[in-house]
Amino acid sequence: MFDAGLTVESLRDCLAGLPPVELKGMALLRERRPHGQFFPQLEGGQMGIPREAIAEAVTEIVGYTERCRRAAQQLTKLTPIPLTTFSILEYGLVRRMTA
Repeated sequence: MFDAGLTVESLRDCLAGLPPVELKGMALLRERRPHGQFFPQLEGGQMGIPREAIAEAVTEIVGYTERCRRAAQQLTKLTPIPLTTFSILEYGLVRRMTA
């Protein structure tokens, strides 16, 4: 890929080795949903989160979403590469060999 000596396997290993992104908004949601409920629990009718913290978390999520959108847009410009040595069993895309 791109004459950089990067194979499909090394790209997969590189991407799998990236640490997950920790966003403040997700941390706030986890903090307010201790038992995995879908909606945050209100304590006494208020969230108890400072307005500045919510604004910062929302700004961070919006920025992260925009960066992901731009990265996805750049990926659409890449030339497709046939993956002949790779099978994705999770999606049932197994190439059948004919004799």
